[in-house]
Amino acid sequence: MKFIKKIRELNRKRNYLKKKMKYKIALYKATKKWRRMPTEKIAPSKVRTALMIRNEGKIGDAIVSTCILRAMHEAGINIDVLAIKANEMIFSGNPFIRNLYLTDEMDPRDMYNHAIPDDLIITLKNNNYDLMIDTGIWDTGLYMPKMIQAISPKISLGFNKQKWLSHYDVNIAFNHYESHVKEIYAAIMNYLGFPDALNQRYEVYYKQSISDEVKAIDFFIGDNKKVVINMYASHDDRNLTPQQTKEIISGILLKNKNVDIVVLDYKKAFVKDFFIGAKVYHVPSLYHAMAAINLSDLVISPDTAVVHVAALYDKPLIGIYRDIPDNNKLWSPGYKNGHQIFTSTFVVGEDASLVDNVLNAIDKFNLN
Repeated sequence: MKFIKKIRELNRKRNYLKKKMKYKIALYKATKKWRRMPTEKIAPSKVRTALMIRNEGKIGDAIVSTCILRAMHEAGINIDVLAIKANEMIFSGNPFIRNLYLTDEMDPRDMYNHAIPDDLIITLKNNNYDLMIDTGIWDTGLYMPKMIQAISPKISLGFNKQKWLSHYDVNIAFNHYESHVKEIYAAIMNYLGFPDALNQRYEVYYKQSISDEVKAIDFFIGDNKKVVINMYASHDDRNLTPQQTKEIISGILLKNKNVDIVVLDYKKAFVKDFFIGAKVYHVPSLYHAMAAINLSDLVISPDTAVVHVAALYDKPLIGIYRDIPDNNKLWSPGYKNGHQIFTSTFVVGEDASLVDNVLNAIDKFNLN
């Protein structure tokens, strides 16, 4: 059995390397097929129009990227964002964005003809951007050489690009083992010569009526401290189980009598009184979840977008993470009030010590 397992592991590695090589060759061919046309170069201090590419569906990434918008606007830069329907709500209504354009989500390995529609390309080209920002730190989209050639920004900026990717005028090295993802935006601000590049804050805007609606819910009324628990992550193996959630709730109430606990449930998987000592909130939208977190005194959540929503409001947080070196620093809470704990198992629901670790972490916060 060990021999068969080893053979399967070697086959997986071989297939991964083959796919990686095939992708690299395709990307190299794309750079040759769609060569970058010469453009008028300008100094970073002369940048007055910019396009930020955010054409992937990760909500947490989108929230973090909002930290640069106010600074660019206040520096006199008109910034547009190319987003997708899945993350549109993070950018819509933001007063520091000039134009928000939407396209389909594109995987980095989608072939060249899967780029954004021609009519949108024409619009972006006619905007005559001084700067285009590609925020990706991993694989460069196979469609990017064609898109950069078509849009023809004066400066195209990216991260961790190969030297032969000449479509990028500015290539910033980024070490994801040692840096939080928000430092990407600090690097952009440094490049543009902004002061206080590390003084960033996330900003998401939604209607006041949503905040008022959530405030009026019975379990958000009153003077008791509010604890919000999110069970769900983007992958099931990072979710809290119902049993873990029940034990966390009972442990909190054992130590803290005057606490109201709310479990966010956008899947509507539980009846509203399923958890003894806590209420279940069937969250209608991401904005409602944000408003609930804004009313909280402590947030408990696996590693997912909720962590970055808590950072948005600087809320005390216990973030539950699997111990993965690629992820530990990069997607950590990244702020003083964000407390990070690690599981001893890959599947969060299988960690027998998780509940005790969460309850011990709660002792660091004053809920009385």
